[in-house]
Amino acid sequence: MSRKKNARPLEETADFSLAAGKPVIVGLSGGADSVALAYWLRESGALLMAAHVNHGLRGEESDRDEAFVREFCRKIDIPLRVRRLDIGAMARKDGIGLEECGRRERYAFFEELAEKWDENAVIATAHTLSDNLETLLFRIARGTALEGLCGIPPVRGRIIRPLLGCSRQAVEDYCRRKGLTFVTDSTNADPSYARNRIRAQAVPALLEVNSAAEEHAGQLMETLRQDREYLDSQAETLYLKARNPEGLSLKILRKAPACLVSRVAARYLREQNVQPDYWLLEDVQKLIFQETGSVNLSARRKLRAARGFLRTEEPVTSQEQFSAELPKEPEKDGFLANLTLPEGEWLRFQVVSAKDIESVKKIYKNDLIFCVDYDTIIGKLLFRNRLPGDRIVLPRREGSRLLKKLYSQLGLTPRQRQTAWVLADDSGVVWAEYTGPSERAVPGQNAMRLLTAVRSQQQEGAQHND
Repeated sequence: MSRKKNARPLEETADFSLAAGKPVIVGLSGGADSVALAYWLRESGALLMAAHVNHGLRGEESDRDEAFVREFCRKIDIPLRVRRLDIGAMARKDGIGLEECGRRERYAFFEELAEKWDENAVIATAHTLSDNLETLLFRIARGTALEGLCGIPPVRGRIIRPLLGCSRQAVEDYCRRKGLTFVTDSTNADPSYARNRIRAQAVPALLEVNSAAEEHAGQLMETLRQDREYLDSQAETLYLKARNPEGLSLKILRKAPACLVSRVAARYLREQNVQPDYWLLEDVQKLIFQETGSVNLSARRKLRAARGFLRTEEPVTSQEQFSAELPKEPEKDGFLANLTLPEGEWLRFQVVSAKDIESVKKIYKNDLIFCVDYDTIIGKLLFRNRLPGDRIVLPRREGSRLLKKLYSQLGLTPRQRQTAWVLADDSGVVWAEYTGPSERAVPGQNAMRLLTAVRSQQQEGAQHND
């Protein structure tokens, strides 16, 4: 079946009820979607203010977009607020990706404007039906569950998405009919971004199979959202029934459907500041049907089944371990600590500049134990032996993996598994012997400072064993 030539017009599929009677802040990038949204909201009679963030990532092109947005708002006579930022520097400082940092700062700006303007103000973003299909495909490829399959929600707090029922074709057709010009972000054509490849290759292939693929995907996501809402309400009832000062009642959980138990377990874990993933929830489900047992949540916490309850507790272990508080601003020479290993060797912890790491590797060669992104470490650092239940998220792999299973696959001997060293922080395993750094700690192109550990036969600097 060939791709449909004409999508339903924007006027038929956009949802003005989300904005009716409320002050609206519209996120305006200058692209076709946001231009169409702003113009349509104004035409529909919304009380409107536009907000634009210049991320400072594309040089003259970023300034061009800002200038376009200013002129567009002047022509259609709506107020505009602009914030200029250096997202590159902010992302490096905070140890996060450019996209994540940009999104965080955009929404923080929008929320700030909304709070100052009116307590009933909403924030309109220009996500479309096409964006929703791309998001669905991206999540399926990366791995997801029911919540991820629900796609982008039409409403989340103050945020509304009136164009979520409109295809990108309908948006561009609306711009043509209204004589609206717009700018194009050059990074949208960059194939190094997975979402761009999905947009350029996967979506056209689906539309060749069925020209209504976007609409059908939208209907599927809406149906799944309804299913999720029902299951969440049932899980809330189960959670309140199973919750006890002792933890979660294993007797009650064992009688409940697995789909509800996983939701209850996920909620309980989030209350403990643990972000659950598929593999962790799978282990928790198994743990619920054991009389006793435990799963490691972090360097210092376990989830344990005992005496009829599932609860978190501090693990007690006789394993070798050394801890160190990492300063936000290390000394000029970068020295942090010396740890004495049982074999009589010293392990020197040091912070080095990312630009100097190649020379460090040449100097220390085989004595460089690990190198991780210093700015991704959370809380207190612990260098210890592997514990039962330790997990690591490997680079370019979805979800966490049990180190025990990974070591088995690598063919390590029982003694190697028992004595393997692990570097962990308050959020989990950062690096593990034989597998290397976790995904979040791998030094990327934006890394500024690196934490290194070098093996030495003699102590260097001051000793720091806690």
